[in-house]
Amino acid sequence: MTTIAQIDQLISNLQGLKASIAKPAADAEGADFASVFESAVSDAEVVDKGLAPMTLASNSAVSAALLASEIGGIARFRSIDLLVDTVQVSRTARPNMREFMDATGASAADASELLYGVIGSNGDYRDWDTIMSSDNPIDAARAATAQLYNSSLGYEMVNDASYGTPEFADELAAKSLSDETTLGKHGNFALHSTENVSSLMAVSSSGLLLRGAGSTPDQIERTAWLFGFSTEGLGSLAQKAETAALKDALESFA
Repeated sequence: MTTIAQIDQLISNLQGLKASIAKPAADAEGADFASVFESAVSDAEVVDKGLAPMTLASNSAVSAALLASEIGGIARFRSIDLLVDTVQVSRTARPNMREFMDATGASAADASELLYGVIGSNGDYRDWDTIMSSDNPIDAARAATAQLYNSSLGYEMVNDASYGTPEFADELAAKSLSDETTLGKHGNFALHSTENVSSLMAVSSSGLLLRGAGSTPDQIERTAWLFGFSTEGLGSLAQKAETAALKDALESFA
């Protein structure tokens, strides 16, 4: 990942934190300014210190190394309840990037993604006390992320600027699957088509579009790894792909 990309990623993370801070103080689920600001500063220092002395591994390289060492490890966490009742409980226990990196050996890129990137503007209900006390916090965090996005909790875009306004319903609809834009869906992945452009998206069970899943096997594996999603049977979407490249990528998961 280039220095520019690292800075862009940091800005994206801080924007998500800013959205949390911007919520009204009367909101019981709102973030405590001091604790969120302290976490943001700590995480910014981690990335800043990491820019000069080290080059972060590329997504595909990180994915390959982690998949090789962790494959199957997440399965034992899937049957454990790794969610809590409120985002405040989760936020209070969530480590900052330095704490997560020290505890797991994760790179700054992976720590940033697992802590913040996979959540974005959504509510984080992951049980960080249980995750961090496990013998493999990385796999536990991934399993918790998958549980979150396949739960009935109200996580959808709760930190978005439009949340609580009359415009929120339209914003949520615009960032969710619809019959008109969905070419096919399998598990937590869907082929989404808009304006003659189709792409593979990572999605929640409620249909929320989480992020583009990529168009190569490595990119798709990386997305699945971060969110704890399964790619088993994903090849069934290949015939519905509108580009040869994406079709070939999906066929590799047959």
